[in-house]
Amino acid sequence: MNARYTPWLFLMPAIVIYGFFGAIPILQTFYISMTDQVGVAGAGNFVGLTNYIELFQDEYFLNSLKNTGIWVACFLVIPNTLAVIIALLVKRTFWGASIIKTVFFLPLALSFAIVGVIWAWIYEPDVGLLDQLLIGLGLDVLIVEWLGPHAGNFSVIAAAAWRQTAFATVIYLAGLSAIPQELIEAAKVDGATRRQVFFRITLPLLKPANTIAVSSALIQALLATEIVLTMTRGGPFGMTEVVGYRMYMETFWNYKFGYGAAIGVVVTIMTATMVVPYVRRMAKAMEREWS
Repeated sequence: MNARYTPWLFLMPAIVIYGFFGAIPILQTFYISMTDQVGVAGAGNFVGLTNYIELFQDEYFLNSLKNTGIWVACFLVIPNTLAVIIALLVKRTFWGASIIKTVFFLPLALSFAIVGVIWAWIYEPDVGLLDQLLIGLGLDVLIVEWLGPHAGNFSVIAAAAWRQTAFATVIYLAGLSAIPQELIEAAKVDGATRRQVFFRITLPLLKPANTIAVSSALIQALLATEIVLTMTRGGPFGMTEVVGYRMYMETFWNYKFGYGAAIGVVVTIMTATMVVPYVRRMAKAMEREWS
């Protein structure tokens, strides 16, 4: 057998599975986005790019796009930064490390929908855990309407970041465990400070873990639907709507399947535009370092 074709034989099952469960639904969604289909009663009429033209004239969609941009910016910085710090702390052996790990890893057992329910109770005005805590500390002047028009979007982001931080922490812990300790010990023997060890050895060798964590953060920020649905339903006044939630509303509440599919296509393009170049750039950087 020709060795040049051997790898393709191993890849064929994956290609077939992806084509059936991935590529075909994407193509179907793209076709539906070019129609005026309403509900599931039957196929709609072909309308070309009409849905896309209306989409970028829709103030509700543009508002959700703006909110999604805020999500992406916050999700790239907050969960990943906290995760690196937590991973560095819990990797060390000290009294209470197992308790800290349990507290920070607990959100991994919860879906974003459950996280939304928990944090909606935490943010409950007056009787919620956060308000009660601030009152108990004498900091009631800091109390705001957490899910109101001014703080709502950032409050939902904070709740989602709590769970995303747990996921990213596991990824970074795995990355830290893969770093040869001989390199770190040799650097310390040569007189390197903790800061130099982190920025010149630890951080560069965390690139594979960072690629996974950042890609996941981007995808979660773009698709944040469940937590918005359970916490605010996009309110008040659309202040917490994101493109994923807008797609859900147009498709399953307004029954505008063609219009909702158009939003789905836009979300897919946005995800691919952000994630694929980043992953390729990181892969090339790692290839140069290992060659």
